[in-house]
Parts: sequence; C-alpha cells; structure tokens
Amino acid sequence: MEKKDPKEEILKAALKLFTEKGYFNTSIADIRQLADVSTGTIYHYFKNKEAIADALYTEVLHSLEESLKEIRRLNNAFERLRAILELFFELTENEPEIVRFIVTVRHQEILSQRPPLSQSPPFRLLNRIMEEGIRAGDLRRMNPQVATAVFYGTVARMALLRLEGVLEKSLELYLLDTWTAIWRALAPANEKGA
Repeated sequence: MEKKDPKEEILKAALKLFTEKGYFNTSIADIRQLADVSTGTIYHYFKNKEAIADALYTEVLHSLEESLKEIRRLNNAFERLRAILELFFELTENEPEIVRFIVTVRHQEILSQRPPLSQSPPFRLLNRIMEEGIRAGDLRRMNPQVATAVFYGTVARMALLRLEGVLEKSLELYLLDTWTAIWRALAPANEKGA
C-alpha cells in the first residue's frame, strides 16, 4: 500500500474544510482529524492555519496559471477562451473544492498580505489573453478589464450555480449556451452579425 504524503493530506483536508465550513469555522483540530495526522505533524509543515491557507492559495493558483500558460499557446482568442471555459467547467465537475476555493473563499480576509485574486498571476494572464485578442482583432475593441470581468463573471457564476445545486446536471450540458453568450459579448461586430 502506498504511503500518503502528510503535507498533501493536510492541504487536502484544509481545502475541503475551508470550502465546506469556512476558514474561520475550521480549526487546526478539524484539519488534524480529517487529514488523520497528529497536531505535531501539522506544525512540522505549517506555522499556523493562515500558513495552510497560504500554501493552498499558492498551489491552486500556480496550477491554474500553468494550465492557462498551456492554453495561451492556442491560435487565437476564440480557441483560448473556449479552452479556459472548458477547463473551468471540467474542474467544477471533477475538483469542486478547488473551484469553490477560487470562487467563494474571501482570500483577502484570510491572506491580507496577498494581492486580490483579480491581481494574481492566473488572472493577470487571463487579462493578457484579452489584451492580445483585442489587439489582434479577435475580440471587439473594449477595455481588457471589462472583457475579463464579462468572461470570468459568467464562468464563475455558472460554476457557483452548479456548486450550489441550482444546476443539477453537468456543466457540460450548458457549455454551448454559456460559450455563445460569452462570445456574443466579446466577439468583433462582424462575427456577431451586428
């Protein structure tokens, strides 16, 4: 039987508890119990609960950033944004705690020394994708921050509707409608029939 990595078990337990109970309602004892490790093991890897949250934040956003870097290699804004939408919907279905952590946890309350989520590397990369798409004429001329907000706001809201059980079926069933709505908001006028 493969031995589990205690640090990974702590992070996995914290992710589950932070997204289900909330950061402030989760104790080190809760994390210890769910991770099935000793309190000493937790403090061997992390100074306190905030350090656990910080490690989670770093790990989740780094993983998201790496995925976006791969997607950025696609040909144009249409392909890139569609791939990001698919990634987020897939994550919501397969890794709901990660999406819940990204979308619902109030990171500024927990990690006040960190920049807001909208200024984190993956979101700066999303904004850069928008800037490049606007410059290339793949997206309509608009403020890149507004384009990012339109895109991410729609994607995050759909993820939340699924996570909250409002949408009972897989997000895959809503992919085309969601993409159509996003593309109509961002596409150049000649592609929307306008």
